[in-house]
This record gives sequence, structure tokens and C-alpha cells, in this order.
Amino acid sequence: MAINDADDLIVVSWDGNNINDGASYRCGMRTSDQWGLPDVDPEMVERDGGWPILGGVSRSDQDIQLALGIVGDPVRTLRDQLLQWFDPKDETSKRLIIQDEDGANDRYVYAICRSISPTRRRRSQRIFVIDLVIDGDVRWRADTESDDTWNITASGQTNVISNGGTEEAYPTFEITPTTVKSGGLAYKQFVPVTWRTPYSATKRPVRLGALDTATLTPAKMQADGDDLRIYVDGAEVDRWLVDMDTASTYIWINIDFQPEANAVLQVGIAASGPISSIAVGEDVYDMPESGIVLIDDEVFTYTGRDTFEEELTGITRAAKGSSMGAHSASAVVYWIQHEVIIAYGNVSLIAPTTDDDYEPAFSTAAADSSNTQWKYTVFGDPNGKRTGRWEPNGNVTLSGNGAHYTATQRTLASGDYTVIGAWADNNHAPSYGWSLYDPCGIVNADWADGYKRAEDKDWFIVHLSYWIRGDHFWQTQATLSHPSLDDTWQAWSQAAGAAWSEANKLGMRLVMFASDVEVGTVTVTLSSTDTPTVNMSACAEQGNYPLGCVIENQTTGESISLAFDMELDETLIVNTKDETVIYDADDTNQFQSIDWSSVRFDWLKLQVGDNTLSFTDVGTAAVTIVTKFRARYY
Repeated sequence: MAINDADDLIVVSWDGNNINDGASYRCGMRTSDQWGLPDVDPEMVERDGGWPILGGVSRSDQDIQLALGIVGDPVRTLRDQLLQWFDPKDETSKRLIIQDEDGANDRYVYAICRSISPTRRRRSQRIFVIDLVIDGDVRWRADTESDDTWNITASGQTNVISNGGTEEAYPTFEITPTTVKSGGLAYKQFVPVTWRTPYSATKRPVRLGALDTATLTPAKMQADGDDLRIYVDGAEVDRWLVDMDTASTYIWINIDFQPEANAVLQVGIAASGPISSIAVGEDVYDMPESGIVLIDDEVFTYTGRDTFEEELTGITRAAKGSSMGAHSASAVVYWIQHEVIIAYGNVSLIAPTTDDDYEPAFSTAAADSSNTQWKYTVFGDPNGKRTGRWEPNGNVTLSGNGAHYTATQRTLASGDYTVIGAWADNNHAPSYGWSLYDPCGIVNADWADGYKRAEDKDWFIVHLSYWIRGDHFWQTQATLSHPSLDDTWQAWSQAAGAAWSEANKLGMRLVMFASDVEVGTVTVTLSSTDTPTVNMSACAEQGNYPLGCVIENQTTGESISLAFDMELDETLIVNTKDETVIYDADDTNQFQSIDWSSVRFDWLKLQVGDNTLSFTDVGTAAVTIVTKFRARYY
């Protein structure tokens, strides 16, 4: 087999090793391998009364065959080295670089060695045939990355990017704002919220605070809080403000949670200096591949997890505006499931539209409720959307022989439920009642403003009960005493007593007899060890840049839209080839910042030749975009 380079291609290197230096090795590529693309197998879908249509395609492997000769000495040493470089058992792809015959235009593909064997024509075994299979993109890519810096000073500006390849290219955009834009929220604070129970929750009410808004208004925040917004994982959420423009402002939001996956630090961490991993000494499988953890008051981000070594890797310290600190072995490593951001700083914003159908049912007043106590004077709503609401164990109606009611003395509320009540007559025996569920654990309850009535005062049974996790029956907190008169409404209450083991349900049940029971105020005590905690002091206020841009390739008409709150002078990296969005400040995945209505199968391409890109983001004053790509060739 002759070792000749294809007409206009020279093999340069494999995995950084020069395999065509002329002194030790000479390598060539089969001419038929330099051109074309692999075959595809159309998958046609048959139709009744019509011709088949395309349902998809299956793509074939693309092979490359090299002829490599040993031209130096000693042959045995060079042959052993060659077999190490091209080892089919390696099972990792490596970079094959070629260039034009004039030594220019280096380009590469990644490939896996399928086989290496000596030719039968040479007994000396100096010439080998190497079969490679391309891994991933079958187009050759420029070995040198193209790099363009675009300094934007106003929304709507354009920039021309030239793609010198023979095929479309997929750019990476590194977006860095350097000046606060008008109309945005100038400040933000990351708030670590830790979930501490092995149970999941949907729209669980959580109180953020206390936040000293009195020191922020009016210089940084509107006194009425119209510009105070909450973002969870990059998306704005409903919020309900308590005691604005005071030293103790609280904010209620609803968050979804997965079961906790918290761990214990096995190896202490010094007060300063970088670290490569966090050893937890227990399974990290339930944590995501990348994310955020909190140890004491320091926030860490990580980009990998090693389930064998039981550690988190790719660590960034003092993330999200927190500070470095020393951490002892046995400190709790809390998985922070969500990026919760308080943002503010725009004098012209009006109050956001809030869907009050999902406001917590209990009183959100600071004196009434917190993350460990919920005081109810409203218990729910007819739409069944209020969070933290009580649920009846049947219909809410005054018809039939027994059911539930929502306003005092067997009436129905026209809106929010101001009481929870149950009634039955002599013709109906089953029990009726209301229950409250919380996965964080209920440990006590105080009942007040209740009324009871029985047709026959001697026939009356009402239990105040709780259901301990893992049990198969209700436990009784108290059984109400009988009314002292027949068919007469009488007041009742039940004070909280000694705390019980964590229960996931609290209930009031009317059993069997013709009677009524209702309650107008219930104060529920939640577990102090399993309820979510909010660390307001861990992270400092940071400058904020609310990126809300559209990058459009006006030449092709394709565009990509991004919405992400970031810091000034930090960088958001959008890789359209790998389809990733990474915030460089802490190496976190910000995939949710993409507006999917703007994305096609390919996020955004550069056609061959000139491409005119535009950047639109109202209020922009100074943003730098570095566009990087590798030209691609057939």
C-alpha cells in the first residue's frame, strides 16, 4: 500500500502526536475518505391513500482509513509507540488533525480507533492500516478558533461575522454587561433556602426575611415595594409583601421541593483558598449533576459529583455574594434546590401582577405566621388554589344528610373560607371533617373561635386529631366536650398542649350524630427541625443586570432570546453547538434562561460567508459580546 497524502490533504497529528514528521513516521489518508458525508437511511411512514412520507433518518458511521509507515529506527520502539497511540481498547475519542498541501488551514475531527494492523505486503511490519470512526460531528473543524469582540453601546446595534468555512458554523456567545442599563433592577441578593425533610412538596409557602427595607428606601427601592421582585431559577414568581419600608419586611412565596439530599462534611475546609472537591462521605446520587450547596454561611457551587468517592467536584467558593469561612468536619452540607433571588432598584416600575388565587391561606402578618407557625383565620377558597389550605374529606354543601360548610353556623362563604365546619343529621352516620397536610411536620395546634351544636346534647362526638408519619390511624389531641344544651350553638376552644411527634396531618372530625362543629381560628406549630430555613445574612447585596436580549442573525432570520439576572462584569456563556448556557461567575447551568419559543432544532447558526448579527435589549448602555466559533468544512 502506497503512503501518499490525498490530493490536497496532509495528515498532521493524532491526539497531539506527530504521525507524519518524515523522520519517524509517514502517514497518508485514502483519497476517498476526504470528501463527502455518510449515508443516511430514510425512515418512511406509510399512509392510507397517500404516498409514504419521511418520518426521520438514521445516520451511518463515517470511517477514515490511514496508511502509516515507520520510516525511522529503531523499528520496534516506534512500532510499540504507535500501538499505544492507536489502541482500540482505549475507547476514548481523539483529535485527528489534517491540513492543506501548502501547510495551511489546520482542521480536525474526533475519532475512535477501530483497528490497527500491519499490511500483508510488508514482512518487516513497517506499514500499518488504521481504521478510524468519527465521533460526533463528521465535518472537519478549524483547529484555530475564530474570535470576534463586539462592544455594544445601545440596543439594536449590529455586527458582521464572517464564516470562512464551507459549511454552517455554531458559535459561542460570551455576553458581559459592563454598565447598568436603564429600566432594569439594579440590585439583587441571593437567598439560600434549605429544604430539610425527606418528602417532596408542591407550591409550599416559604417566608423570606427579615429584610431591612427601611434602609433601602428610597435610594435603592420604592417605599411601596413595587420594584421588589422574586426570581426562582430565573423565573419571576408571585410574592406577597409584609410590612414594607420597615426594618423587618417579610416576603411570602411558593416553591416546589424535591426530597432533601443533605449530607455531612467529612473533611474540614480551611477559612480561605480554593478547593477542588467537597467530601461528604455518603451517597450524592440524589443531588443533581451540578448545583449549589450551603455549609454554615458559605455558598458553594459545583459542576460534578463523584458517586464512588462520595464527593462534589468542580467547586467555586464564596459564590452568590457569600464569603469564605472555615468549616469543620461534621458540618451539614445543605443542597440548595433553587436559586432564589430578591431583586430591586427601579424607581419607575409598577407593582407586578400577582395571582392572589395562590396566596397562602393562613394569615401572612408577621405577628401571626412564620416558617414554623401558621395562623389560620382563612382556611381555603372555592377554587382550591390557596396554598397551605385545609381540605374537606367530602363535599362542601348544605344539601343531603351531611357535608362541610365554610362560613359560621352552617352557612357557605361566597369567597374565602372563614371557618371550617362539618354537619350531619340523624339519617347519616359517617364522619365528616377537615384536614391540613404538611410534609415538614406538624407538632401542635391551638384551636379558637369554635362553635358546636347537637340536636341531642348527649349525642355528640368531635375529635381534634393528628396523623403521625408511618402510623395507620389518627391520634387524638382532644375530644370536645358535649354541648350543655340541646340544639344550641355554643363556643369552644382547645389550647395547645405538649408537642407531639411530627405529624403530616392535622384534622377536625365530626362523628356520626346529628350535630355541627366549626372553628374560626387555628394556630399550627410546625417542626423546627424539618421546616425550610432561610438564611438572609449569608449573601451580600450585589449589582444586578437583568439581561433580556435577542441575538438575531439577520442574514438567516434565526434568533435566540435570553432572560437572566446577572452581575455586572460577569459573563453568560451561550454555546449553540453543545446547547448549554453557563454563568461563568460560579460555573452554574442557566439553561432555563433560554426562551424556547425562539429556538429551532439548531439554536443559531452562522452561514458560509458574512452574517449580520443584531443585539436587542432595551436600556443597554454597555455590553461586550465575544463570538467564538470553529469554521467547518466538508
